[in-house]
Amino acid sequence: MNITATTLLGLEALREFEPGDLELLLGATTERRFAPGATLLEEGAFGASCFVLVEGEVEVTRRVADGERVIGVRRAGALLGAMALVDRAPRSATMRAQTPVVALELSRDVFEGLLDACSPLALRFQERVAVLGIRQLRHATARLMEALTAQDVPSQVDEIRDVRSATREGVSPAAMTER
Repeated sequence: MNITATTLLGLEALREFEPGDLELLLGATTERRFAPGATLLEEGAFGASCFVLVEGEVEVTRRVADGERVIGVRRAGALLGAMALVDRAPRSATMRAQTPVVALELSRDVFEGLLDACSPLALRFQERVAVLGIRQLRHATARLMEALTAQDVPSQVDEIRDVRSATREGVSPAAMTER
């Protein structure tokens, strides 16, 4: 596969980028290929890079008491492991190729160099990471609400709803306890 800026413009995560920024991204990343079953990211490992999934499907799993649980599938256009560029925390999930995968790997060192240079690419990429994190948090909160409701834990559900409402209104959860 010959990856071009035009190819990248067709990917959801990069549609808002300028062609020049995508040319810079191509120059700043390394093309990686993974066979089905290969691990891209390992839960618990510290990440030094992230991936832009250009082609293929990746299964996302988390460790549970009795093994692993599949929590999702990511397709072409997804950013994988992007939080590692900003929070330096251990990976929260394992990601394995389900099909042949083509991805662009962006290292933290290169990303930080782009940030230091005030590159518009780095700033847009950082914005995408923030939006991704917010979406993941909202999704996790919704799943938690479903689980608590299924377990018939009304007081905890009401408390979480109060926190969510206050957060939307700009009130910090800490300020709620002071009331």
